[in-house]
Amino acid sequence: MKTCWRLAAFSWDSNYERKREMIYKTVVILLVCLLGAAVCSANSWEIDLTAGTTTVAGGVHYKDYLDSGYYRVGTSGIHKDDDDTEYTMGSLDLTVGSDTLVPGLFCDVGFRGIYGNAEEDARSGDFGALAFTGSAGYLFPSDMIPIPVEIFGGLTWAPGPLAFEDADSYLEFNFGVGVRIIRNASIVASYTKYRIEMDSGPNDWTFEDDLFRVGLVMRF
Repeated sequence: MKTCWRLAAFSWDSNYERKREMIYKTVVILLVCLLGAAVCSANSWEIDLTAGTTTVAGGVHYKDYLDSGYYRVGTSGIHKDDDDTEYTMGSLDLTVGSDTLVPGLFCDVGFRGIYGNAEEDARSGDFGALAFTGSAGYLFPSDMIPIPVEIFGGLTWAPGPLAFEDADSYLEFNFGVGVRIIRNASIVASYTKYRIEMDSGPNDWTFEDDLFRVGLVMRF
């Protein structure tokens, strides 16, 4: 009986420590996002924070308009920690785009500098990439859908020559849907797929993960 109680107490302590660490990292990511927003001039910026059962992600991006469209610059990060997989990565993003071609539609292309580390089972490694990226989204007009619904998606890819550290290539795909609860804020749900070819350890291996997250996006 005493052994059972000790095992239960150890399990509770482990879960408590993991949850506390997750909350701490969530707060750190949010503070980084707010700090990044503060150093941007108050023209147009966006803050997002999303989470899954074992994942937290956040970002802040600044957007300013040019004669022929806009540019968007910012940073984002994600952390996951469960029994089999743990990784942390961050990125610096620079894109140019347009949201005037079709009402409600935006699209942009650019570059992302990515760096992180991953551990899966008994394998681990660091990865980095200077990746090509593109994204698009569409806000349905109110005369088509009474609820302001938006869809969005993106693709990020770095071939071998643009991947470094232990990575041979990097691929990221995401798709999501949001509801504009007010004019400048949305509740979002998204799916993200990661695939990174790694050459750390005695044999090459592929790091893959699928994430589902929900959260809030605020625009100012």
